[in-house]
Amino acid sequence: MNLIGLKTAGDGKRITLDKLNRYLRKTAKKIGLSLTIIQTNEEGRAVSHLQSRRKKIKGILLFPGPWKQSGYVIKDTLEILAIPCIIASLGKNTEILKGIKCVEEEDIYISIEKTLTWLSQQIQRAPKNLLGKASSS
Repeated sequence: MNLIGLKTAGDGKRITLDKLNRYLRKTAKKIGLSLTIIQTNEEGRAVSHLQSRRKKIKGILLFPGPWKQSGYVIKDTLEILAIPCIIASLGKNTEILKGIKCVEEEDIYISIEKTLTWLSQQIQRAPKNLLGKASSS
């Protein structure tokens, strides 16, 4: 995600991490989700974050970036947590993350809207007493 500024949005404007974060927050607020953003290229840091907040997290939106080829630990963690998770991807999802719901769009902003909408629906469907144990189907 550090080099996301080298890509352009569908409207030809430069994408930056700050713009994406603002758009994520705006879209999440519109849908009624609270949002915590963590940006890291280190899979271990992401896993530690998920593990330490596992009782508070109700859903996960993941931009896997470098973990598409080597994301075994993040995939195992997501399967163990068994909470709604969706991947937003600018490219093809790989075999390692296969089985996790994925939205592949050329336009990152459309991808964000679709993924957050799906995540909101999954969170709303989860039984209140089992929210941490919801299926990611």
